[in-house]
Amino acid sequence: MRLPFKFLFLLSLTVLLTSAVCIEKTSSPLAPAPIEGISNSGAVHSTKAHKLNFFQRWALRILMKKYKSAHGVNADKLASTSLLLGIFSWGFLLLGLAVPFVILLSIPTGIAAMITGGSAVRNKTSQMGKARMGKGLGLGALITFALLLIIAAIIIASADFIII
Repeated sequence: MRLPFKFLFLLSLTVLLTSAVCIEKTSSPLAPAPIEGISNSGAVHSTKAHKLNFFQRWALRILMKKYKSAHGVNADKLASTSLLLGIFSWGFLLLGLAVPFVILLSIPTGIAAMITGGSAVRNKTSQMGKARMGKGLGLGALITFALLLIIAAIIIASADFIII
């Protein structure tokens, strides 16, 4: 029973929103400069935009509210994911000092933390602190990894022994 009501609501909403723009013939030379086009029959038509009426604005506001609430939830999930990935990046970095090759996992987790944090900030999350902290942890882990790599290269280059 709910499906016909949703279908009817969406159909009426489509009709209301598409009726905001009408196509009319212009024959007056004093008319404002509309956007003109030539149809298949050769007749010249123009498109003129009109303001939205009360019901169209109301329907648009409802749709925007639904879209924004779903969009905000995704942004909050991105912020939490960014913080979690930033923490994992540092965990892999510290664990990699003891276990060989685990340190390499800090690179993709740091990059993913920065990407998800930036996406959460761009989508205007309500958990802005988590998103920024995740970005910062990811960037810090990548910079620390690069510094450890440079230090290791210097130590290996200055060593007096040959590693085979």
